[in-house]
Amino acid sequence: MSANIFSTQIEPFKCAEQGFSWSGQLPLSRFARVAHDAIGTIDNQWVQIDCKLSKDAYHRIVWLDARLSTEVALQCQRCLDTVAIPLISDVHIAIVDDESIVDCLDEDADFIVLGEDLGTQKGDFKTPATVDLIYILEDELLLSMPNSPKHDACEHKHRPAIQTDAEEKRENPFDILAGLKDKFRS
Repeated sequence: MSANIFSTQIEPFKCAEQGFSWSGQLPLSRFARVAHDAIGTIDNQWVQIDCKLSKDAYHRIVWLDARLSTEVALQCQRCLDTVAIPLISDVHIAIVDDESIVDCLDEDADFIVLGEDLGTQKGDFKTPATVDLIYILEDELLLSMPNSPKHDACEHKHRPAIQTDAEEKRENPFDILAGLKDKFRS
């Protein structure tokens, strides 16, 4: 496949047989769910992608191996300013067309069953199985995003005001009760 053309819909088994590999950059705008969380303009932001498809020895499993990297401006959850968060994801996913093949995988292996996951379509005699490669890679980028983005060190602009010493030294209401208790004992 040409280095400047990135097919979104691919036939995983056919592409793996042909030795599919692609390296290049795509605009962040192609990854709509990631771009939705970005703050500000994404016009000049790119996602670096290196990916390849390969088959196992028995031609039953297609392996998607990819490395994704980009930087996304998100809102810091401490100071509410913009923070640039690097997103880096190493992907190693098995693509199978039958759930029974999943038992052959390591228990910690990530997998996609064609037709059962979003962005995939199971093939039949008339139509080949397809995978929306952008959708799968976007899922991996979303998984690498922090739940609560923040600067390493930032000033809390919205921190409650610090109490003065006068407010801290006010009388404890339980001290009055303790005094009454002592009166009744004597």
